[in-house]
Amino acid sequence: MKILFLVEDKQNETASNLINAFEKSVETTCIDVISYFSDKKNQCTIGQKNGLPALLYNGKAYAPSTYDAALLWSWGTADLGRKYLRIFEDNGVPVLNSSYATEITDSKIHSSKQLENCKIPTPETLLFETSESLKNIDSIAERLAPPPYVFKSDYSTQGSGIRFASSIADIHQFAKELQDDKTEHQAFLVQKFIGKSEVPIFHYRVFVVGDYVVPTAIKLTAQTLLCPSNSALGGSAEFIEISSHIKELALKATQATNLTVAGVDIMTYPDNEDDAFVIEVNDGPGTKTLDRHGEHVSDLVVDYFVREMRSRIERITQTNISA
Repeated sequence: MKILFLVEDKQNETASNLINAFEKSVETTCIDVISYFSDKKNQCTIGQKNGLPALLYNGKAYAPSTYDAALLWSWGTADLGRKYLRIFEDNGVPVLNSSYATEITDSKIHSSKQLENCKIPTPETLLFETSESLKNIDSIAERLAPPPYVFKSDYSTQGSGIRFASSIADIHQFAKELQDDKTEHQAFLVQKFIGKSEVPIFHYRVFVVGDYVVPTAIKLTAQTLLCPSNSALGGSAEFIEISSHIKELALKATQATNLTVAGVDIMTYPDNEDDAFVIEVNDGPGTKTLDRHGEHVSDLVVDYFVREMRSRIERITQTNISA
């Protein structure tokens, strides 16, 4: 079996761990790795090979017809990575997480809608998708109860777009700053604060691979009050065994967003783990922290992917023989 692995930068520890897992997998025949955004520069272009779309990288054309399967792992360049993955996905090459599913999960607004439609518990949320909706900011207190509130820009990674508002005036200010930024992503959402404002917030990162939920989760706790608990922003990590309720919620959220591998972020109230809420479903979750802890998550991802792709190939072969 020949696999194409599109990765933002293979020097990243998660990327390196996944590559190593592929290389030691006895089921993997061959893997081509394309580090499409190394050195913070786009390394690829889209061209043709034998009259069909192909990805050009380091002077070589990579064509869909060459591969049995493909996968993408990206962080800050997801739009670019999806464009490259679709050269293969749209030409019949099976993928791990579909680019069409990740396009939804990368948007906090779109994923929030999808989770709500699937009856997945999330914090009470108000969406501000257009400039017209900004006039509703003053009604937040009536609809979400008193502050503090959580302000999230629609597209952000590693907690960079999360801010905490102690008043409606803060929301007005945050919204203005986002509008003044002149980027194409100016939508945002406001959520009810989960927890107690006098206690640093925490969330669980739960890793899901297929139908399997890794029983050890990462509990990330903020270092200061009213601060995101993301590890990239200084959140401290500890490893805990999660309850069956948290496992079930993480699996349902993954399935609701049409992903097969995901890192699901879940919050609970400090004194009631059964009152749990999904705050985000990540389609390109980092494996390095759990790998370091000995959970071998990169191996789990690769074993699942290769097994699923081989099973698909065998079904197609069997169907052709029967025909």
